Amino acid sequence: MEHSRVHFSVYIVDAFASKTFTGNPAAVCVLEQGMELSDEMMQRIAAEVNQTTTAFVRRCDRSIATIKEDSFIAPNGNEFDLRWFTPTMENPFCGHATLATSAVIFDIYKNTFQEAKFKTKTGLHTARLKNGFIELDFPINLGYALGSVEQTQLQPLVDVCSAICGTDAIVAVRFSPGTRYMMVHLSDGVDLEKLIVDPSRFLAVQPQSIKLNGVILTVRGNPPEMATGSGYDFISRFFGPWLGIPEDHVCGSAHTVLAPYWTSVLGKDVKKARMVSTRGGDLLLDIRENGRIGIGGTCQIVLRGQFTL
Repeated sequence: MEHSRVHFSVYIVDAFASKTFTGNPAAVCVLEQGMELSDEMMQRIAAEVNQTTTAFVRRCDRSIATIKEDSFIAPNGNEFDLRWFTPTMENPFCGHATLATSAVIFDIYKNTFQEAKFKTKTGLHTARLKNGFIELDFPINLGYALGSVEQTQLQPLVDVCSAICGTDAIVAVRFSPGTRYMMVHLSDGVDLEKLIVDPSRFLAVQPQSIKLNGVILTVRGNPPEMATGSGYDFISRFFGPWLGIPEDHVCGSAHTVLAPYWTSVLGKDVKKARMVSTRGGDLLLDIRENGRIGIGGTCQIVLRGQFTL
């Protein structure tokens, strides 16, 4: 006699993307309210899907998976449980997969609320519908100059960055305890988009006693063009081989560190940033006085399917 099989919907979403095949793709698995998957099973699913991050979302008070995609049935709640997994491990915090999850909730399941609240292992995070985009509400994570311990542990990694970017290219180095990211500010002459970076070089000098989740390389952005008004306050790239992500195409959580840093450096509120990976993506920023930051962007839902276990 065959055992009953478990089914749930899965989506591939390009986050921080103005068109398909740009931004950062994430998988979003929508679970029934009563559906329980073990950590091991979620990890295996994330490895099978093989996106930089797979999100598992479930409504706290009522299932969104029971809502038919081809009909409008207004959900009653706006609170969800959310977890993120890379192909190799659970991710404690992921911005682009949260944006992707929000797009599924708002666009596919027609949530009637203007915001969705996500309960995660790192606290409560909120996504809000704005004018033509979705804005995530995250805590700011400040980066600090390296202390003696960090200097000793991270100097080999800084040396690798110097070898990759140029002997005199490093302007400043910061470490964010909240995210475990090391941020490296590079001089204006560095062409970050064309820079050839082998993430395995970072793993080769992994710190012994400091848990590191990622390296951010960043440079000052370009001024707005007179004709279009477009421009970026800063640009960046993110590398997370420790999380199983050699290079993250667009990393929302990195901007909880980058935005306050560049606000201080530039002496103004930063509003727009770009990540210059091979796919690239734009982020809208809004630093608030309550120690939080709004990180906004658009999404493209490119695939819909069903997972069967």
